[in-house]
Amino acid sequence: MERRAFLTTVSVGLTTAVAGCTSQASPSEEENKTNSQPSTEIQDSTQTETKIGAEKTLIREGSTAERTLGTGSLTEGGLRTPHHVVLTNQTGETQTATFVIMQSNSSVLNEQFELESAATVVATLTDLGTYDTQVTVPKTDTTESVTIGPGQFSCNVTRTTVGMQADGSLDSTVLSTRMACPSVITEHVAAGGSTSYTLGDESVLQDTGKGTHNVMLRNPTDQVWTGRIIVKSGSTTQLDGVYTIEANGTVLLTLSESNTYQIHMSILETDTTKTEQVSPENFDCNQSSTRVVINNEGGLEAKTLSTLMACPDDSSTATNNTSS
Repeated sequence: MERRAFLTTVSVGLTTAVAGCTSQASPSEEENKTNSQPSTEIQDSTQTETKIGAEKTLIREGSTAERTLGTGSLTEGGLRTPHHVVLTNQTGETQTATFVIMQSNSSVLNEQFELESAATVVATLTDLGTYDTQVTVPKTDTTESVTIGPGQFSCNVTRTTVGMQADGSLDSTVLSTRMACPSVITEHVAAGGSTSYTLGDESVLQDTGKGTHNVMLRNPTDQVWTGRIIVKSGSTTQLDGVYTIEANGTVLLTLSESNTYQIHMSILETDTTKTEQVSPENFDCNQSSTRVVINNEGGLEAKTLSTLMACPDDSSTATNNTSS
């Protein structure tokens, strides 16, 4: 059984995950459907774990064991933070459970724990992706399965908790803090569909002679790919977008302010990356765009195109206006 709620307080271990976050995505509509049930803190107690027979790990009463999974690529230049998957024994007796987390049909965690009362295991996912989590209690042959998607990685502190109950059941809850995050976008683009987003507050007036620059990511294949687009200006990340793109789907970003941008693109399923730079010269009177295509192997092919119309020089225009 799954419940959803928001974190009102977090312990030291989770608070550090949100340090330095300057912009934030709003939780998805599904995450907004919450209960009024209070959140449960992860206790910041001393870790006490011991290997015991039959390859079990014993977690002492009230203690927390931590597992960090992945390479830490999630926070490299982006605005998203790791997601925490928590297994906790909420009963007064010692319980045994198998904790499995899968990504791309490969196991990133497969461990059996013996948890004393109020003992907890925290698995931190540090790579963006889709994960299938399964907790099984052999004694009662009870299983709880939870899927964690890219949308559950934002600059909020987020966690999925699977709790072992006194009646032998398992209860899962998704919790998140509620900071607004307009620069973190997670969207699904349907087959043949498109989505668009304009980055920048400066309105482009027709009489300035200046233009915008478009960034287009297109999937002409028959497969579904997950693309991540990070837009940076200097050391500041302006956008962290993740898009699940079905066949013939298109993502269009419009950069409305003249500046130098680094456009970092990647495909999650293949770990393919591509970086393109956009300069102020790409914001003249010509129509300019960076077009990126996903190929059948999940690779990226990119090129920047511009019309070749001669644009008036701003300084000469100003001189002519003064003399007249």
